[in-house]
Amino acid sequence: MKKTITTSVVILLFLVLSSFKTIDESSNKIIGKWILPDNIKIEIFKKNNKFYGKIIALTGFNDGQTKDIKNPDKSKRNDDLIGKIIISDLEYDSNEKQWINGTIYAPQRGLELNLKINYAKENELEAEASKLFFWKSIIWTKL
Repeated sequence: MKKTITTSVVILLFLVLSSFKTIDESSNKIIGKWILPDNIKIEIFKKNNKFYGKIIALTGFNDGQTKDIKNPDKSKRNDDLIGKIIISDLEYDSNEKQWINGTIYAPQRGLELNLKINYAKENELEAEASKLFFWKSIIWTKL
């Protein structure tokens, strides 16, 4: 009897721990290198259970733009775009299976937008950027 209870407890513990690993693996689907429609290449990484993204390449972006010339803060308009963190504070919602509550900076226009990632597949994800009542969904492709 005691052996059966011990075995049951071990199996239950294994199942609970396995479910946490699956949640964590699902949240990590967005980690990696992606190309955005404007030829900005970014790398998404995880820090303190939130997701961030930085620009890693600008091949063909906005007629060769390499500086943050549209930044609303004039003191930052000479900053390099390569290495700039443009995605901040994305959190994984395991119930909805989405990444929410993030922001994305659009250097083409110098705007900060709300960001949500609706889904991530092996080679693509759907990002939704919004500001006030306006929103747009775009597909990012894995590099």
